[in-house]
Amino acid sequence: MMRRKTALVMTIMMVAVSILAGCGKTEQAQTPKEINVAYQYSLGYAPFIVMKDLNLVEKAYGDDITVNWVQMNNGSEISEALVSGDLDVGAMGVPVAVTGIQAGSPYKIAFGMSSQPYAIVTSNENINSLSDISDSDQIAIVNINSMQHVILAMAAKAELGDAHALDSRLTVLNNADGYEAMISGVVSCHMVISPYNFLEVNNSEVEMHEIDAISNVWDKNNTAIVGVIAEEMKNDEPEVYDAFIEAYNEATAFIEENPTDTAKYLAEGYDASEEDIEAWITDERSNYDSTLHGVMNMVDFMLEEGFLEEGPESIDELVYEGVEGD
Repeated sequence: MMRRKTALVMTIMMVAVSILAGCGKTEQAQTPKEINVAYQYSLGYAPFIVMKDLNLVEKAYGDDITVNWVQMNNGSEISEALVSGDLDVGAMGVPVAVTGIQAGSPYKIAFGMSSQPYAIVTSNENINSLSDISDSDQIAIVNINSMQHVILAMAAKAELGDAHALDSRLTVLNNADGYEAMISGVVSCHMVISPYNFLEVNNSEVEMHEIDAISNVWDKNNTAIVGVIAEEMKNDEPEVYDAFIEAYNEATAFIEENPTDTAKYLAEGYDASEEDIEAWITDERSNYDSTLHGVMNMVDFMLEEGFLEEGPESIDELVYEGVEGD
């Protein structure tokens, strides 16, 4: 009789442990996820704004998840935040992403984001080429070794014979502050991405014009901005990674199919009409595409001109499995 009681007690205990363990798993599975995502000031980051406004990550994940969206001044800040673990996802120019990955930063490229119109805009009527920029002229760029810096270096090499000929005239300002600096006359030139090039040329306060120096060195279809995701999120939370990629693809499809609606979301961040925003995001130089274009060509230039000490032998060293392009 004692053996039967002992066996019964053991069975009850095992069932109880099993139930408690099951409850623990259920509770753990229901713990809300939270991710931090950063982007910058430009129309090039439109997919993230669409994802934020339409809650696409939340819909794709299909469970409790909180997505914290933050705008940061430049790609270097975003890269540093990814390294420190403060961010899970970020969008940045190709040069910053490549430099970070080559330096061992714990992230890789998960998708291309966009190609965008870049321009060198000036308020000085006497500047019509790079050779007209004097020692007293300051050129605002978002950061040293940024996308803007590298494209400007491409133009300087082609026109002036030296990729770094204008480096001493660079001043670092985020895109929005650079725009204000142009209006106020603090700087006379701005190497900038859309929509600020359009805003500057169309502004009613100060007459400005573009310097035609980029079109011959920069293919309008090349990927300018990429999305990077922390390796920890990719490896430890693959379901969140997959949901984010799904949401991103839905956002790019939405932009292509609904430019008018997209412009409504984007216009909130700029002093421009929805009609202007729609025209700018449908410009032939503005494309939102997950496939990478021309990344390795930029890597080659960066190596040649000292922006990188060592480069990857192939695109596979920079991207996660499944990312397409060159």
